[in-house]
Amino acid sequence: MQRHLLRHLGDGQYGAQGHSIEDVICWPGTRVKILERIDSWIRNSSDRILWIRGMAGQGKSTIASTVLHSWRYRASCAIFHFRRGQHTLNGRIICALARQLATSLVPEVKNAVLDSVQENEDIAHQRLNEQFETLFVVPFTRLDSQAHLILIIVDALDECDDPKYAIDFVRLIYRHSAAFTANVKFLLTSRPETSLL
Repeated sequence: MQRHLLRHLGDGQYGAQGHSIEDVICWPGTRVKILERIDSWIRNSSDRILWIRGMAGQGKSTIASTVLHSWRYRASCAIFHFRRGQHTLNGRIICALARQLATSLVPEVKNAVLDSVQENEDIAHQRLNEQFETLFVVPFTRLDSQAHLILIIVDALDECDDPKYAIDFVRLIYRHSAAFTANVKFLLTSRPETSLL
């Protein structure tokens, strides 16, 4: 049954891998302050969104991958790396993230996502806002407020080929963030000159 439901979400590895940079993590002893800040935000902050902005080549993708690597056994994690030139695949962001969460080691998170898929088997063909509400809002609000941490990382939002799609995605996060408990976190990265709000 689980495999059948996962097929409705497509390939969860798209966006989680793609280029060798996603396999790169920060060298030990480097970027310590920013990683400590992110770690503190994940553990202690009631803020649900942390946005890291930086110029190209400053290591945002490496930081995003390092955070995932660090938290993958302590939280239900999902990551999506936008890459220029993959416009036909960028529309899969919600399903790719949800599929990663649906294979979580935490049964409550996995079951909440899979239940939403079972109730909406055509979800991969729905619009962005419907996917966000069905695969994030509904399952996350079903979880106990003390449930396991959920960490969603979206890297390089500025590289989405459709700026309107990226803007709509960010607006959905902000619009619904108050409905999520403090254990649901969104870590976003982009270049500073990009206006995504």
